[in-house]
Amino acid sequence: MKRLEQIIPRGLAGKLIKFVVVMVFILGFAFMVMSGIQVTQLKKAVSSEELKRSELIEGEYSASMEDFTKDSLLQLAIWASDKTDDEFWIIDHDLRTLGLQVQDVYLHPENYARIPVSEPDIKNKGKYVLQLMYSEDTKNIDPGDMEMVERLANLAPMMEEIVRGNEGYTLDCYISTPDKITLAMDDLSDGKFDENGKIKVYDPSSRPWYQGAVSIGDMYFSSAVHSHFYNFDEVVYGYPVYADGKLVAVLEASTRLEVIARKMSERNVGEKGFSVLISTGGQLVCSQRTDGELKMREDLSEDIRESVSPQLKELIDTALTDKEGVVTVEVDGEKYYAAYSQLGTIKWTQITFESVDEAMEPANNLLVKMDESAEDMLGSLTRDFKKHTVFLLIALLVLLQVSILIVSHIAKRRVRPIEQMTDSVSNFVSADFDFEMKNVYRTNDEIEKLAEAFDYMSGKMKEYVAEIVANTAEKERTQAEMEAASQIQLKMLPQIEPDFSGRKGYELYADMKTAVQVGGDLYDFYYLDDDRLVITIGDVSGKGITAALFMALSKQMLKSQMVLHGGNIREAMNAANKRLCEESADAMFVTVWLGVLTISSGVLEFVDAGHLYAAVKSESSDFEIRRDIHCALMGGLKFIDYKVNTIKLNKGDVVYLYTDGVTEAHNEKDELFGDERFLNALNENKDAKLEEIDKTLRKRIEEFSNGVEQYDDITTIAFRYTGTDS
Repeated sequence: MKRLEQIIPRGLAGKLIKFVVVMVFILGFAFMVMSGIQVTQLKKAVSSEELKRSELIEGEYSASMEDFTKDSLLQLAIWASDKTDDEFWIIDHDLRTLGLQVQDVYLHPENYARIPVSEPDIKNKGKYVLQLMYSEDTKNIDPGDMEMVERLANLAPMMEEIVRGNEGYTLDCYISTPDKITLAMDDLSDGKFDENGKIKVYDPSSRPWYQGAVSIGDMYFSSAVHSHFYNFDEVVYGYPVYADGKLVAVLEASTRLEVIARKMSERNVGEKGFSVLISTGGQLVCSQRTDGELKMREDLSEDIRESVSPQLKELIDTALTDKEGVVTVEVDGEKYYAAYSQLGTIKWTQITFESVDEAMEPANNLLVKMDESAEDMLGSLTRDFKKHTVFLLIALLVLLQVSILIVSHIAKRRVRPIEQMTDSVSNFVSADFDFEMKNVYRTNDEIEKLAEAFDYMSGKMKEYVAEIVANTAEKERTQAEMEAASQIQLKMLPQIEPDFSGRKGYELYADMKTAVQVGGDLYDFYYLDDDRLVITIGDVSGKGITAALFMALSKQMLKSQMVLHGGNIREAMNAANKRLCEESADAMFVTVWLGVLTISSGVLEFVDAGHLYAAVKSESSDFEIRRDIHCALMGGLKFIDYKVNTIKLNKGDVVYLYTDGVTEAHNEKDELFGDERFLNALNENKDAKLEEIDKTLRKRIEEFSNGVEQYDDITTIAFRYTGTDS
């Protein structure tokens, strides 16, 4: 304490020292606080940017991955069905070729010698031999029939080649006559004996393959059946042979179901992937599932559409009518991508399933790694700030000690200039940061440097103030430009009054509320002619000026192409998409719902390019979400061929279109408004005027959000078909 009193003089010099000490502490503390605030803001900015980037990547990358996965799965399903169909084609070809030879035997028997044929012998197990089998009611065989059977035995090498050449797939090859005599070529002689060692009787006319072939007069493919001779399930093929217009024989071949299932399993995707084969009658021919909705049935003739979920039933119905496609479906509580393709030879459908979780695992792993990277970055910033704080404290203590020693040494000789400097500094703020360098401060030591420092600081502070004023003015100018851009954007949208109000045949209402001053949503409506009204709604990726410019480009491009192609939606959408792909920047894209209403007939044709399904209400029902043919969004891929949906509107029907700002509005708990709340809000005043229906929905969204800032643009179009006098 005494040492400190000796160092620090009393009076003005002592006060000056205390002032210096206090100033050092204040400046150091202020600098630390400012540094802490800057680091905190930097962390918030980094965290916010990482969140935005993660959300952007999650949306775009996940969507791209899903589209790529579906497309790849569809190509795999088409290839897999072709491979499965190859086996059926081979059997079809072999039986038709054999049928020509059988026909030749009946037309030219003199060309074929008689070859005796023996009944099945259990010793021939595992050997390909020709065997003769009889029906129970064919005790006395007509010699003429037996003669033809022995001449048909000349075809044994060909029958053996059919079975052996497709070994592992084709089990056997039969030639059965209308007299119920059968020539069988296979290596399963032991299966034709009962438990008493007696040869089983065989009536071919009672078998589905025989009856089916005779009934249709052409190649017949049975669904899955249980083998007559062997303890396994199989698919059996029958082909009728005619000579001079008369049925002379029916040919048979068969395949074990487990062989088909094994070959199908070799083309599955992932650990959870599997395939099923559905016949034209809805029977489950093959499935690798051992439990659940798609397991093999004990009753092989069962139509599985009667026992599966509505979602799977819809998939099977679609797969049996459409040639190929891919959808998302839930099987036993788990989501799958399901790609289906029709087998050309037999018109059955093969469906290949891929687990959504497995397919999207790379995208999910990428997002996890991004989150971990962001956390590491924030942790590194925190550690650097702590090190900086410790260093600043040490520097502050060193500066304080040096200041006390220096000021104590020179205080007595420097009091006067310091007093004047103190007066000047005391008025620094009130004098608009003005500090004048005087001769009294030119002491050629630290006082002069301090005065020069204040003089330099004065100039810098004035520059900072001027810069702040300029930045404030620039910000106000930018704000004014944004407001002007917002007004321009709104004026680009068509006005209902007076152009589209009071028209016969329909009522129309539209509204848009942007999340920022300039948004990325769009809507449009215009006449192609007196009887055709075009209605468009869309949602551009992103927000702000960039999205608004792409919105204007998309809106004008769609309208010009519709006019250019005379209202042909498919051609206009294809052309507009190609142009947008060529002219868009930064991977911009837009979802679009574009429809053409023929007012006189109520026919509505539309294309849904990645947009939300419309909500539709008939005159006597509630609003419900109407699912349609969904196509890819615009601006992503040039080669997209858009599909047109067609519906017939009746008088009083209402179609409500909207963007994802409606269903994805969220509250303070991050809960989404969702489809259920959306439909409930529409159905509150479902028969009211369109404007009242729309305002009720927006009021419910506002109540649900409860003050949470609007995240996305909210754009809606509602139109009611009122019909015409004719």
